[in-house]
Amino acid sequence: MKRLKYAVTALLMSVIWLGNSVVTQASQTTSYTYTIIDREDKNGNFYYTRTQDAYIPERTITKMGLNAPEDMYIDDDNVMFIADTGNKRIVTYDIDTDMVTNDFTYPEFQTPKGICVTKNGNIYVADSKAKAVFVFDKNWELIQKIERPTVPSFGETPFEPSKLAADESGNIYVVGEGVYSGVIQLSDAGDFHGFFAVNKANLSLFQKIQSVVFTREQLARLVDRNPTTFANVALDNRGIVYTVTLGSRMDPIKKHKTNGSNMFSNPVFGYSDISDVWVDDNLLIYTTSKTGYIDVYTPDGEMIFEFGSYVSNLDVAGLYTSLSTMAVDNYGHIWTIDGIKGYVQSYSPTEYAKQVYQALNLYEGGYYEESLAVWDDVLALNQMSVIAHNGIGKAYMSKYDYESAMEHFEVAGNHSKFSDAFWELRNVWLQNYLQYFLIAALLIYLCIVLVHKLDKEGKVKQWRANTKAKMMSSKGLGDTLYAFTTARHPLDSYYDIRVGKKGTVLGASILYVLLFVAFMLYMLGKGFIYQYVDVQDLDISSIVVGFFAIIILFVICNYLVTSINDGQGSLKQVYMIPAYASIPLTLVLFGITIVSYVVTTNEAFFLSVALLIGAVWTGILLYIGLLTVHNYTAGETIKSIILTFLFIFIVVVVIMIVTIMWDRVWSFVSTLGEELTQNVF
Repeated sequence: MKRLKYAVTALLMSVIWLGNSVVTQASQTTSYTYTIIDREDKNGNFYYTRTQDAYIPERTITKMGLNAPEDMYIDDDNVMFIADTGNKRIVTYDIDTDMVTNDFTYPEFQTPKGICVTKNGNIYVADSKAKAVFVFDKNWELIQKIERPTVPSFGETPFEPSKLAADESGNIYVVGEGVYSGVIQLSDAGDFHGFFAVNKANLSLFQKIQSVVFTREQLARLVDRNPTTFANVALDNRGIVYTVTLGSRMDPIKKHKTNGSNMFSNPVFGYSDISDVWVDDNLLIYTTSKTGYIDVYTPDGEMIFEFGSYVSNLDVAGLYTSLSTMAVDNYGHIWTIDGIKGYVQSYSPTEYAKQVYQALNLYEGGYYEESLAVWDDVLALNQMSVIAHNGIGKAYMSKYDYESAMEHFEVAGNHSKFSDAFWELRNVWLQNYLQYFLIAALLIYLCIVLVHKLDKEGKVKQWRANTKAKMMSSKGLGDTLYAFTTARHPLDSYYDIRVGKKGTVLGASILYVLLFVAFMLYMLGKGFIYQYVDVQDLDISSIVVGFFAIIILFVICNYLVTSINDGQGSLKQVYMIPAYASIPLTLVLFGITIVSYVVTTNEAFFLSVALLIGAVWTGILLYIGLLTVHNYTAGETIKSIILTFLFIFIVVVVIMIVTIMWDRVWSFVSTLGEELTQNVF
């Protein structure tokens, strides 16, 4: 018994130890890490997916006594410079020794909001309230005070510097408060060189109309017509300028050419409250938002990671009340500051993030084989890593292995890159097999010509006519195929439907089913390049009910409207009109679904035009059908269509009201029943 008792005790201790070991290995992060799947929906919105932890909180420093700090910079010696705005000072902190090395104040400081340091040790401080840029040497001796430019080209622009960046050539890029003309570019002597990288004003349709109609004086009195202002500016080790812009989630981050235009070919997704930008030695781009999110991008502007979160009433490492600024040290650690709580927080990259960055660097350097090996290591940590599959796909693209690239781009949900790989693969296929198809097409054409030449008695033509007659005489098939005649000769065909010669309810029902099948295949069955909707994201039952409910509502409402407006069509005929008008749209939907497997995004225009033609053709047939069957004029037909849709809207509103009222009544009855059951019976 004692041995059994000891064995049980040992087993319990093992279980407890294993449980504790699992807890100690749990994630040290206080927020999840996400990445963007390159799959876009039809509205251009991106999908987020959770990935491995990229960074974990490391140091939390509260001993500096910061008050509303707004900017920071880390130099090549791993020394952090902090613009402690509320205390009117600059604090320096040695990251390697974990020591505050300087607490610098200057009598003319009022609101030091921006700071940067050049390789020669010069320190630049932007002070908006002092309306100046202060330049100090590495010993904190004032070199120069740059104030508002006096040249005429500067105009009435205010000079209240809030953020800045400087390069080794002496160019100074200043973000000023209330400046809509762009980034202020100055020389090392403070001379005004012009406005760099001007943002464009995004006008609504109404504002565009105002621009055409209003006079210059009227336009000057309008508000909210200025372009968005820059939030921050940074330089990489090559002197390229990066800016971040407040107010828009689409394209808030820009990488500028020397003329100020954006180098990113595609818009970069970010946050509308973006606060800072940093570029490390590997040209990776880091941004922060005031709500507490940190984003990391490739040199081409593709998102790699996002982590962080917003919290207002908790002191938790890695969560922010207001994330004001950030920088990256020589070890790749991210340093951030909470602008309200005044603490400094650092993050260290995980092994997963290091491997991702290593693979990206190898790929950017042209070492595609080596990058594939590192990407495989990344997949060993996370088999569904979107970043890894995208990286592997790009590496295979560079090796001209387009089929393998497509497989990985599909796993990553990257429609655009999949399309690029498919384009190349299709070109290779066409080069190899196009001649055989052309020869086959030529042979078929020659066979047809030969048959026509030899069939002098018209037996083949007669056989075709007899086959067509048999098909048209078939009850269900013939009534369905009559829709093709309707599409080509709508006036005569709808007249035959009106007088009862052609068309049946069975044929119309089959056409409705075919339209529904075509619609569902179009929604769910297109090729990967054009398939933005997953089956699991759809409520199939709601789609089925909604599809046929719309048809039923249109038929009933149109019949009721035309009945009181001298329409001659019966309910049966009104039911058949949309069905026999739908064949162009049905065929186009089937065609687009099939063709989507062999075309790329470059041919999307043709699919859109085909869909438009099918929809317009069906709409015209519907209009002609209503006009013919009801024996209306053109004006009366348009009026009946408008009244039909108005009636549908009223019916839908009434159904919604009744449904809501029924839910309230049922809830009341259920609650009353429960009370009676519990308290009376």
